[in-house]
Amino acid sequence: MASDILPTTSMNQKHRNVSNGGRHRSTARSDPTSILPPLSWSSTSLMCHLQSEHHFRRNCFDSHWKWVKLHSTDSTTILLDNNQQILFHPRTSSSTQVILADQPLPSNGKHYWEIYMPAVYGTSIMFGIATNKQQLTSSSFINLIGNDEHGWGLSHRGLLWHNGSSHQYLSEPIEPLQPVLIGLEFDADARTLSYTINKQSLGIAFRNLPTNVSLYPAVSSTSAQSTMVLKHRCKLCSNLREICLKYIKSLGYKELYDALLPRHLIEQLL
Repeated sequence: MASDILPTTSMNQKHRNVSNGGRHRSTARSDPTSILPPLSWSSTSLMCHLQSEHHFRRNCFDSHWKWVKLHSTDSTTILLDNNQQILFHPRTSSSTQVILADQPLPSNGKHYWEIYMPAVYGTSIMFGIATNKQQLTSSSFINLIGNDEHGWGLSHRGLLWHNGSSHQYLSEPIEPLQPVLIGLEFDADARTLSYTINKQSLGIAFRNLPTNVSLYPAVSSTSAQSTMVLKHRCKLCSNLREICLKYIKSLGYKELYDALLPRHLIEQLL
């Protein structure tokens, strides 16, 4: 049976040791054949200090969606840290797995989220959106998000996929075995999806996204012991009213705006 594994042992050792008060300790499980110690990873130990600047650069309201597994008995993925961290294929991999968000993206406004990976490797790692009809698993190593009409995805090879076809989006693949921060921006009014990589905007990737179906953030991986951490996600303030609402909310004077603001504005604040 095929297995999509890390290509070098040096990377295995790099992630086998986790800092612990100036000391290093092995986090490997009891299985001596394990390439990496996945089950004891935490989001803190994976971060490599790659921080989002989105909070400081833009006005936005935080969102609180997270990942979900539709089948709780599925052992090919593990959700950690209140379902904000995904560990794909904890031991070995012989398939492609897709994970969706627990709620659809809103039907209006601009929405942004970031996904951090400590390293990319293997046949296919993808970031995108999908309908709830998205195929969630394949026994082959394939680009599963965008393999049909139900998904729109960017592979770490630099290709955009939808409806079974692809075209070049990145000038070169995402650098292998290096940390990366992927940003996705969904404009529900313009029906577009755009990407950033390590804070660099890459422009619109998909246009004319459908309006008659719910769309969900989606990720996939073929790679054994690959990890994704869901970081900042928000609704962007797109007009002066929303910017003012964000400022009012930041003051924390709930009793004041309960008394002075119209009900529909209070609902937006809450």
